[in-house]
Amino acid sequence: MKNQATIQRKQTVNSAKQTLELIGFLAYEFKSQLTSINKSASLLAENLANSNNDFATKLIGNIIASHRYLEARTSELLALVKLQVDGFQLELELTDIDTIVHRVVDQLSPIISNREQSLTLNTTPNTKKVMADSLRIEQVLHNLLSNASKSTPIGGSISISTDKQAGYIFIKIQDVSPCIPCLEQRELFQPYCHLTGDKDTQIPGIGLGMALCKHLVELHGGRIWVENEEKNGNTFALTLPLNNN
Repeated sequence: MKNQATIQRKQTVNSAKQTLELIGFLAYEFKSQLTSINKSASLLAENLANSNNDFATKLIGNIIASHRYLEARTSELLALVKLQVDGFQLELELTDIDTIVHRVVDQLSPIISNREQSLTLNTTPNTKKVMADSLRIEQVLHNLLSNASKSTPIGGSISISTDKQAGYIFIKIQDVSPCIPCLEQRELFQPYCHLTGDKDTQIPGIGLGMALCKHLVELHGGRIWVENEEKNGNTFALTLPLNNN
C-alpha cells in the first residue's frame, strides 16, 4: 500500500509538472504573438501621427495599452510557472539596496507625477549590503511601488523607507489607498487573489504579481507582509538578511 501511494504521489507530481510546462509553453507563444501585435500597432501609430484621424489614433492607443497590460500579466505567469517547475536560479551578489530603491523610483517617477502623487524617500545612510539577486529585488520593489501608485488616489501620497534591525534590512512602501481587511491580507500573496472592495481602487491583474513577490523574497531568506491602521492606508513591508561578512 505504501509503495502504491508513493507511485501515485509521483504520478500526481509529474502530471502537475507537465501541466505547468504546457501552460508555460502556451504563455510563451502568446507573448510572442503579443510582440508582433505591438510592432504592428506601433507602426500604425507612427503613420497616424500626422493625421487628423483622432478616432483611429485613439483606437491604436487602446491596442498598445492593452498589449502592455497583457504582456505584463503573461510575464508574471511565465515567471511563476518557472518558479513552480524549475525554481529560480538566483544570481547572488553583494547588493546595495538603496541603489535599487533609487533606480525603481527613477523608473516610476513619471507615472507617479502624472497622477499628481507625492513620493517621499527615506533611506538609511551607509546601509549594509545584502547578498541578493539585484534584478529580482528590483522586480519586487517595482511591483510594490507600481501597485501603490495604481491603488492610491490621484493627488495622494506614497513613501518608501529603508532601515536595518536585528540583522535584517527592512523596506517599507506606504500609501493612502483603502485599507486591506485583515482577513484578506494573507490571501493577498496567494496566486489569483482578488480583493473585495471599491473596484475603482483595485489593482488590475490576475493576481500573480504579489504571489511572485512573496516567492522571490522568501528565496532570499526574507519575509513580506502588509500592515495597516484603520483609515491610514497600507504599508507593504519586506525584510532581507544583511550580509555580515
